[in-house]
Amino acid sequence: MPVKRRIMRAEPVFRDYIWGGTRLKTEYGKVTDLSPVAESWELSDCPVLIKLIDARDVLSVQVHPDDEYARLHETMTGKTEMWVILDCEADSFVYYGFNREIERAEVRRRIENGTLTEVLYNLPVKRGDVIFIPAGTIHAIGKGILLAEVQQHSDLTYRVYDYNRLGADGKPRPLHIEKALDVLDTGPASHTAPGARMLDDKPGCRLECLAETQYFITDRLTLSGLYGQSAGAGLSVLCVEGSCSLECDGEALNVTKGECVYISAGLDDILFAGDGVFLLVAIPQTHEAGYIAGGTPALPEV
Repeated sequence: MPVKRRIMRAEPVFRDYIWGGTRLKTEYGKVTDLSPVAESWELSDCPVLIKLIDARDVLSVQVHPDDEYARLHETMTGKTEMWVILDCEADSFVYYGFNREIERAEVRRRIENGTLTEVLYNLPVKRGDVIFIPAGTIHAIGKGILLAEVQQHSDLTYRVYDYNRLGADGKPRPLHIEKALDVLDTGPASHTAPGARMLDDKPGCRLECLAETQYFITDRLTLSGLYGQSAGAGLSVLCVEGSCSLECDGEALNVTKGECVYISAGLDDILFAGDGVFLLVAIPQTHEAGYIAGGTPALPEV
């Protein structure tokens, strides 16, 4: 009988949305016949989705509902997410909340006359930036950005504005204006992620908590040497730069740029050895207990 491994390399799932590019193939070694490659879902059968996203062009302006609204109107969960900017052009930016308090009637009017982006907050980004996007925050990834995304295991997306862009079928992509107006926050977004703090900073090892929520806890490990920690309730490791070996309970696995591994719960003394930058994603136990695995969700095109 085969022995079940407790350090498992995740198999990515790819999406070829119209705004995607080629960098996930050329720089992260992703192998797929799809072109373009917009997203690589590095971990999807879990209470969270972990993605790499290559935005050659700007994404639609969109908003996600919270759990209460999504369960009432969509019979699924809402979506809170976070982005870590891995690379971008010199003038790259994201839309992130509104630039002032605004009435829903004005939002509707600006959607109709094509001026919505004039009242969105234009946030310049650079490599290493972290952007936390709670449900209800209007947002869009700008062009020329490569990022990692950690999110709830849902991609319930209400598209608000799409620059009059045509989809692959030659038709305008549908908008979800009424539901978006129901759920969006009508003011500026907070630029502080919950729980963000420095955990450890010493030669060869820098560990930062980027966000701590009821859905996920994301740390960033910048390593040159050795680092050890417990897997707790389970740990996902996404290598975004460099490489390392992972060792625990007699098992070992090498992880390189663009690869994601899952480490089973209950393991102690996981040893990282290498040079690189890694996102460590853990699931709070209370959230994991309420999660029902259902495989990879069928998600709308963003």
